[in-house]
Amino acid sequence: MKLLPFIPGFRPRLRLGIWLATLLIPIAFLRPTLAQADIVTLNANDNGKQVQLNVGDQLTILLPTISPRFGWRLTQTYPGQLTPTITNILPGVNSGVPGAPATFEIHFQAIGTGGLDLTLVSAQPGTGYASLGGFFRVFITIDKPGVAKNVNITEYGNRSRVKVNQGDQLAIRLDTTVGSQYMWEVMPIANQVVQLVTAAPTSSLKKPKKKAKVGSDEDVTFQFKALNPGKTTLRFLYRNAANNEAPPKRDFELEVEVPEPPK
Repeated sequence: MKLLPFIPGFRPRLRLGIWLATLLIPIAFLRPTLAQADIVTLNANDNGKQVQLNVGDQLTILLPTISPRFGWRLTQTYPGQLTPTITNILPGVNSGVPGAPATFEIHFQAIGTGGLDLTLVSAQPGTGYASLGGFFRVFITIDKPGVAKNVNITEYGNRSRVKVNQGDQLAIRLDTTVGSQYMWEVMPIANQVVQLVTAAPTSSLKKPKKKAKVGSDEDVTFQFKALNPGKTTLRFLYRNAANNEAPPKRDFELEVEVPEPPK
C-alpha cells in the first residue's frame, strides 16, 4: 500500500482538491458545520478503539515519536468524510506514553457521514516509539441525524468491532492477488442483523484502464446492509478455490453491532 509523504512543519497555502492525494496534511482551517460540534482527543492509549463522531466534530490524535524530525503518515485519505487540517510537534508528555521524547499532533475535521478504519504508520519505518509497533488504528463512524451512511472497512480492521445504524451500508475491502487460485469466501451469517447485498465480491477498480497483471495486488469488496438491531460476527476465509480441503491461507473477522434506533 502506497503511503502518503510526511513533511514536518510544512505550512503553505494549497488547493485542497489537488494536494490531498499527495500530502499528509493539506492546510485548511475548516469551521464546524454544526453549532454544537465536539472536540474529541485521542492518544496512544486509544489504539484500536471505536470512535463515534458527528458531522462538524473535530478529532485530535496525539502519538509518540522519537524526535521532532519524525512523525506519522496516513495510509490513505478519506475524501468527503474526514479531512486533516494541521499538525504540530509537542513535548512527549502529551502522547499518552511516559518518557516519549516528542509528540506528533494531528487534527481532523469530520465533514461527511460514513465509517472508516483510520490508520497511521510511523513516518520512519522501524523507529516507532514504545509499544505501538509503528501503527495506530481507530475505527470511526461519522453520523448526521436522519442520514444513512456508508461504512468502509479494509483489512487493517481485522479482529475489530464496528457499530452501524439500521439502513447503513457496510463495505469490507480485502486484499487479494490477480490470477491466484485463492479467493475470499464469506461464511454463513448467523442472524438477520446484516445482509450480504452482493452475491460475489466486486473489484475496487470501477473501470481499470488496462487488464491487471497476474501476480499484482488487487482489492475485492463485499457489500452488506444493516437490517435489524443486534450483534453478529462477519467472517471471511481466503481459500484455494481449486482445493476445498486445503486450509485457508488467512481469515478476516469483524464484529458488527446495530443499536436499537432512538425512540
